[in-house]
Amino acid sequence: MAVELTDALLEILWLLEDGVMMCSIFCVPLTKKKVPIFCGAFLLVGLLFANMGMERYPFLTLTVKLLLTPAILIVWTEGKIFRRLAIYWCSVMYLNLPYLCVDLVFCGFSGNSMISLESYTVYRILRSILSIIFMWVVSEVLRRMVLDYCGLINSMQIKYFVFGSICAFSASIVQHCIEEIELRKVYDKPGLTISVFVCMVIISVSFYLLGIGFVILDIFRKKYKEESKLKDEYLRITKDYVGMVRENAKETRKVRHDLQAHMHILQHYLEQKEYLKALEYLAKMQENMTRAIRKMVSVNHEIVDAVLQEAIVRGEGLQIQWEVDGVFPDNLSITDFDLCTIFSNLLSNSIEACRKLERENRYICLEIRRTEEHLLIEVENPVLTPVALENLGRVTEKDDGENHGFGIANVKATVEKNKGNIYFENKKGIFAVKILFTLEN
Repeated sequence: MAVELTDALLEILWLLEDGVMMCSIFCVPLTKKKVPIFCGAFLLVGLLFANMGMERYPFLTLTVKLLLTPAILIVWTEGKIFRRLAIYWCSVMYLNLPYLCVDLVFCGFSGNSMISLESYTVYRILRSILSIIFMWVVSEVLRRMVLDYCGLINSMQIKYFVFGSICAFSASIVQHCIEEIELRKVYDKPGLTISVFVCMVIISVSFYLLGIGFVILDIFRKKYKEESKLKDEYLRITKDYVGMVRENAKETRKVRHDLQAHMHILQHYLEQKEYLKALEYLAKMQENMTRAIRKMVSVNHEIVDAVLQEAIVRGEGLQIQWEVDGVFPDNLSITDFDLCTIFSNLLSNSIEACRKLERENRYICLEIRRTEEHLLIEVENPVLTPVALENLGRVTEKDDGENHGFGIANVKATVEKNKGNIYFENKKGIFAVKILFTLEN
């Protein structure tokens, strides 16, 4: 009975290891729905009962365990099924890394081999507990050190987890070779055995780091590409805005040059008491001036003005109604590039959302409010269907998902970099983004 209870405890600990790796390191969200939780608990009971038949039906028991363990974690978590399966296998493979760290520490202090330590049930329980603590600490450190860590992990494609699983599997093969060396070291020269053992540990760890390094380098490559694209966009928007201002100034000079002649004609109509003709001529003058001189919107920040004006021009063909209220305070500490990143992404998303609506329902509302200590930016637009708030920053509905997946993620990262907070809200067919910054005194 004691053996069965110990095996059940180990089974729960192993399941907990996989769960901590998936939910803490790889940021898979746990479900809050009662039915999946109950189903997972039922499967867990089945897993514990299956463990009792280990000695009589080892092959059948192993098969049931291999099926039930991922099934429990899949039921207890949320997200796309294939993504969770890929993360599960990656988690299982990478669990050997904390195992290896714990084994090496205990081997160094106790002088025992990994094989001999494996034979002690107490050690296996202790190793599982230490591995869980190790993974939890690592996840907390990553969340503190890496900006928007969960958003970064959630934006990763499945191929990263598949490649990581392959690297970790290769590392586990090397670890198996290490165990073989330990089993046969009594027949070999001790010095040679230790040297081979150390080399194979280094190779094993290198495989783990290869999988992690590949992911990090590829993510940085994509972020660099995205930042370069944003910088090009920043320069383009600024150049277009300067050109627009110059064109407006040119048209204003033309209107001013012709204004005196127009006034003489209006004066003539009024002297002749031809008031109807005067009104018609004045209306034509206003129409020509409106067509010649583009209405410029200003929020007291040149870069945001440029981004906003570019978005308004882009949305003219869609007949989007714009409501812009408020201005930025002077001496704002947020950089021009960061503000360009925030507004270009948010306004582009709003225009894309309006494109799907009937023309009479298209509008974008931008509001900027300032208090003594805070700056609130709110962008609001109608949507065809409610936005899945839990997916923001990690998925995209655009065709070019690989290149556009960083949009909201970039906004969130930029807001957090400037010590701000961002909130998303669905309210009766309207999607709103609210950003709150604390102003420096």
